[in-house]
Amino acid sequence: MPPSSRTLAVLLALFVVAGCRPPPAPESTAPAAAVPSPPASAVEGRVAAHWFGRQWPKNFLSGFRREHVDEDFRRLADDGFDTVVLLVSWGDFQPVPTPCCRYDERAFERLRFLLDRAQANGLKVMLRLGYAWSFHPEAGDSGERQQLLMNDPGHRDAYRQFLTRVSDEIAGHPGVVMAFMSWEDQWLRRLDESVRADYAEYLATLAPPAPAAGALPDPMSDAARFHGFWDWLVIEKLYAPARGQFPNLSYEVRVDREPRYETGPDGKPVVAEWLAHDGMFRLPEGHPVTVYWAPFWGALNQGEQLPAEKSLSLLAVMLAEAQAKSGGRRLFIDQFNFVDNTPGHGHNAVLRPHETAAFLHRAVCVMQAGGVAGYGLWTARDYAENPLHNPAFGYGLDAWTLERAAGRPEDALEILASGDFQLRLAPGDRLSQQVPPRHGRLPVAGDALPDRVCVEADVRAPGRLAARAGGATVTLDFEGAGRQNRCADITPAPDAQGLAFSLQLQRGELSLRSVQLFDHVQYGGLYDLDGRPGPLLDPVRRMNHDFRSTPAPARCSTSSQDQPVQP
Repeated sequence: MPPSSRTLAVLLALFVVAGCRPPPAPESTAPAAAVPSPPASAVEGRVAAHWFGRQWPKNFLSGFRREHVDEDFRRLADDGFDTVVLLVSWGDFQPVPTPCCRYDERAFERLRFLLDRAQANGLKVMLRLGYAWSFHPEAGDSGERQQLLMNDPGHRDAYRQFLTRVSDEIAGHPGVVMAFMSWEDQWLRRLDESVRADYAEYLATLAPPAPAAGALPDPMSDAARFHGFWDWLVIEKLYAPARGQFPNLSYEVRVDREPRYETGPDGKPVVAEWLAHDGMFRLPEGHPVTVYWAPFWGALNQGEQLPAEKSLSLLAVMLAEAQAKSGGRRLFIDQFNFVDNTPGHGHNAVLRPHETAAFLHRAVCVMQAGGVAGYGLWTARDYAENPLHNPAFGYGLDAWTLERAAGRPEDALEILASGDFQLRLAPGDRLSQQVPPRHGRLPVAGDALPDRVCVEADVRAPGRLAARAGGATVTLDFEGAGRQNRCADITPAPDAQGLAFSLQLQRGELSLRSVQLFDHVQYGGLYDLDGRPGPLLDPVRRMNHDFRSTPAPARCSTSSQDQPVQP
């Protein structure tokens, strides 16, 4: 039975108060003592999957529904995964870094919930610390935050306080076996004057004679100095201060290379060499190094499809390089992306689809021979790139505007036994959200991608919902009663202010549970958008089983690795 309106009002008031708040009093924000770290062996044999709560990674924290967590975690365990990777977004947890700091307590509560459910379902946890993307209304532009993090000491201080707070939260959760930062979240694109003191400190570490400070480098005029400073900055100013606060703290190294240009005979810049990020590999003894892999690494990347044999060879080369550059550190592949359909990267090499299963079968041996302690999958379930914040009302009406035919907007929220919310609409009620450009690539009509809107609702009386995303209005019809998901083609028309999206109930009575607006579905091959098994589920299950097997599969012995093996 739904709570009374009085009870609901009290709960919602508490919900709002528990949102963003400044840090606790100074005596409770002293740097935490070093976290007793599980031994490095705790990472060995780990088979992990990122979990996004059936949402886009960028909005998963506000978007996941608690009622789905146990089912999803049990499925991961059934498929041979023993670890779940959770994204800890800086903007979601600490939306306002300066003046330092304002936290969103709802984020910490939801993280604690996920840690508890992972333990209950027999899964260990890895945390990606400081994930750059956030749709939090107060977090600002993710690219601007990243630029400030990499240049401004004040923002780095706030970032370190964010890490300290996260460390305090996980101290009572022994199931967290590893955490890592990523170059993707700490991408240095340009230097400004606020970083000059750090740059001078970096120059002092170089072999004599020490170069003069001079102008700050950029990736075109002085690529070697620029990227060398980037490597030093992330390890010394971001990774090192947090090392004692997280178990087996690792760093995801940029394994792609950067061009260094010289002027060619025709006066135009030409690539003289490709620079590696060797400095990112320099982690302390006993800490695993994190890398990522996809078939594009080392390939021509002219849209080619690679045979399994070629991709296995390129994988072995990358692992050998990573081992050499890290001084023989154990490796964790956080994104083992054997398939990838990310928009804008159609030129990247891919595996021949009919050879993917054979590749996975033999990759077990290549990884074990190449010093890989464990691996993780990014897309364990297909997801839609939905730019709406708070798409399943996990944060109540945050980012949404509800205009009701009668009554207060907050009275339309229904709190369920699971702790989730749903939104009850009556005829004439209109729900809208203005999606800002800072959410990234927005769906737009007229390109090659199909634009869709999907709404899941509990139907109390058959009804019709009108949806609009800046273009023509489309309708979704809900018949009968019970839980239903309805989808329709839509024509999004974003403008300079972003994308105006709205839903209006024309007739009937619905309780909305989830809203999806998207044009792209990220494909992983295990489960589709609706949770139906995909063609790569069984090959991945076999790979997971074989990688965790003790002793290793017989085919991985030295004498048998050169023999062709059919899965």
